[in-house]
Amino acid sequence: MINILVVDDERLNLVVAEAYLKRMSKEYKVILSQSPLDVEKLVVENDIDIVLLDIIMPLMNGTEVIEQLRKNNNFNDVQIIMLTSLTDSETFKVCFDMGADDYLKKPIDVTELQARLKAAAKTRNNAKILKKMYQRLRDQNSELKELNKVLKEAQFHMIQKEKLASIGELAAGVAHEINNPLGYVGSNIETMNNFAGKIKQVVGAYRKSLEGLEQLDLYHKEGQVYFTNVREAERKFKFDFVMDELDSILKDSGEGIERISKIVQTLKNFARTGTENETAYNNINSIIEDALLIVKNEAKYTIDIETHLEEVPELECNRGQLGQVILNILVNAIQAIKTQDRSERGCISIASGTEKEAVFIKISDDGPGIPEEILGKIFDPFFTTKDVGQGTGLGLSISHDIIVNKHNGMITAGNRTEGGAWFNISIPLKKEG
Repeated sequence: MINILVVDDERLNLVVAEAYLKRMSKEYKVILSQSPLDVEKLVVENDIDIVLLDIIMPLMNGTEVIEQLRKNNNFNDVQIIMLTSLTDSETFKVCFDMGADDYLKKPIDVTELQARLKAAAKTRNNAKILKKMYQRLRDQNSELKELNKVLKEAQFHMIQKEKLASIGELAAGVAHEINNPLGYVGSNIETMNNFAGKIKQVVGAYRKSLEGLEQLDLYHKEGQVYFTNVREAERKFKFDFVMDELDSILKDSGEGIERISKIVQTLKNFARTGTENETAYNNINSIIEDALLIVKNEAKYTIDIETHLEEVPELECNRGQLGQVILNILVNAIQAIKTQDRSERGCISIASGTEKEAVFIKISDDGPGIPEEILGKIFDPFFTTKDVGQGTGLGLSISHDIIVNKHNGMITAGNRTEGGAWFNISIPLKKEG
């Protein structure tokens, strides 16, 4: 159906035009108007395709109507055919400059009218088809953009998971390689400690024997030389000091081996991230302590880390995943503080506790904080302010995914009024569903 609006201030002209148009085609729906002021409203209400417009009218002439319609981009492809008894070229030029598509001279020839209407209808239909195609392309483009975004996010998460799996395998390999020599070094230290006790007992027996022999050979100068040599050797090599320090050295070595063993065990814990859905009951404070052990060396010369860990119930979670989230936030805070030109030591605070049937972790620092313009983007995939090669490679987007999607929790961030940033993590004690 082609909707045609005929605009003429003469009622007779409208009636004649309507009769002509209805005889020409059943596809034509004709709307009549004597008022040029109502044209825009009628075009909207009736979804007009073609306007047959008289030029000479009171109140508002045809050229002004054209100008009004063409100001609305929605009417750009509405076909406007001028009806006029004028013959001067200047009037035609003004009409076409305003946006008219064609013209018919009065009195109107029916055959010419039919031909012009067919051409206008074809142009209008083609424009509608193009508009639909354009809209379809826009919709498809929008869908493709959304799909591309989903694919990029999926790819991003897959890459990060592969990185974490690789890091896990590497950590497990390093831990295994350290563990083997660590085992026999620890065993040897324990044996040495046992041997040292026996050596001290034997030395004590030797000394008592020497003292006895020295008394027996008191008047034999040749024998005294041997005792003098022994005493001199003990003084020269500080034998008493060595014997006194031996226990302390062996004790310190044992504690060092124990610390290395704890670090190896922590690496093993962080190496378990490859088991994506493995959950077990864990103490969140233990996970925090593991993360602090790993970042200890990174922070010890420039940053103090304060802990405020309350007793909390065990939480069903993926230990490796939560450890990676805490580690990532801590490393971000350390790196942010180190970017500052400051004379005093930095400070990071980490707290844990329970509230409203959930376990919380609060991490704050006195670094430069998060710029307000990017605060709302920090959990978005691909968003980073770091140079290539810095950070853990986990990203706050993955951290958000781990907390929100895998543990039904919440993670939020903001800036402290006194300077620095904060991150709050809350994980429910009871799983949904």
